[in-house]
Amino acid sequence: MKSLNENYVSIHGNTHETFADLMFLALIVLVLFVMALAIEVSQRVRAELAVEVPEPVPVVDAQELSAMTKEEVAELSKQLHEKQVEITQLRQKLESNLDLVESQKQTMQNQIAALNGEQRFTGAREPASLAIAYDYLNDKFYFISARESEHADRMNSGETIIEYSARKTQELVAIALKARKQRGFSQEEAKSIYQAFSTYQEVEPNVDSYQIVESVVGISYNVALCGYIAGDTEMSDATESIVDAKLLDVYQQKGVASSEMYPKVKFEIDESNRTISVNGVQLSARDAKEILLSLVGRGAMLDLEGLSGGTPSWLQEEVLTPAGYISKIPKLPSS
Repeated sequence: MKSLNENYVSIHGNTHETFADLMFLALIVLVLFVMALAIEVSQRVRAELAVEVPEPVPVVDAQELSAMTKEEVAELSKQLHEKQVEITQLRQKLESNLDLVESQKQTMQNQIAALNGEQRFTGAREPASLAIAYDYLNDKFYFISARESEHADRMNSGETIIEYSARKTQELVAIALKARKQRGFSQEEAKSIYQAFSTYQEVEPNVDSYQIVESVVGISYNVALCGYIAGDTEMSDATESIVDAKLLDVYQQKGVASSEMYPKVKFEIDESNRTISVNGVQLSARDAKEILLSLVGRGAMLDLEGLSGGTPSWLQEEVLTPAGYISKIPKLPSS
């Protein structure tokens, strides 16, 4: 542009020609500005398609515009630089949004895969709780079948007190013998597993209306069952206090807050060795099934992570179906 201007000056020397030269150079600068914007738009489109973004558009060099005053060239260069910075920030924001969308998409895919076989437990109104027993002799915690424990505690219609007492003892002994064959968890492991279950929203009716309250998954236990697992038929008051304190310590490990009507728990699946991790505690398929069976009152919403595709058959057959997660069409709660 400098050589072009010199040629014009050598041929034409009046004021009108000089003004025309300036207008011509301004037009060239405008074209460069439009080209810069076009290149930036192309870069943004490529960013959406995950294509490597080219280098930023260089700022216009003031020396190439000698026909303009230094102040004008510097101002124009400053404006182009500011525009470039603005476009770069916009591109970064766009890339961040794309990462967020991809993360949300992956989360949704995980939940859809996780809920393959998820049973909705629609209409459940009872508080959720986990049936846990504590073996004070070996300092181990066991997750007990809630159905079997409740059946032992419930007096049947037409059953006398003596019949009920005899049956209850018999059933609790059978549960204790079964628990001894299960995996016993340390106190820290029991805390981690319990904490993996989120809080949930519960409808609390009153006389004229109702309110929605946040509830924590409870812990239900039978002191006599704890004694049978430890090998005792009778327990002292001091021993009962130990059991109460140990289970209370677990109960104080509140899970994360959730706005759902059912507690949520995340299972991290390792398909290579068929194991499941819950809040850092590695479980076998049987361990996971027994934990799910210990939940009573309402079901838990499962979030399975680590799956490369659909729910593997071993997980469906050894964990989900025995625990009551049998629906073949997963349904997500409406937001």
